[in-house]
Amino acid sequence: MRFCIDYRRLNAITIKDAFPLPRIDEIFDQLSDATYYTKFDFKSGYFQVPLSKEDRPKTAFSTRDNHYQSTVLPQGITNGPATFQRTAPNLVRIDLKCEHASIIGKNIRSFA
Repeated sequence: MRFCIDYRRLNAITIKDAFPLPRIDEIFDQLSDATYYTKFDFKSGYFQVPLSKEDRPKTAFSTRDNHYQSTVLPQGITNGPATFQRTAPNLVRIDLKCEHASIIGKNIRSFA
């Protein structure tokens, strides 16, 4: 079961993370001369990133039966994409200076 949480109030007061996401034109430039392409998808990508203990209460929500808080990066928070993009290389030990691999969102692309 996956809960759908409305994080708009949290997102409104969150300091935005300026970590750069890959630009599509740069990605196409990288891929333009390649013959072979491979794509790997992180299984439940955001759920591979632990949430710090001090940030967990910020994600808390209640149902009529219980009270919950996230222990991993939840979907729908403002800084989720930037946090995942920053953390993903550590999850798979990829050197982003490698010219034949890139992480875009929750996908790893390799090409030759």
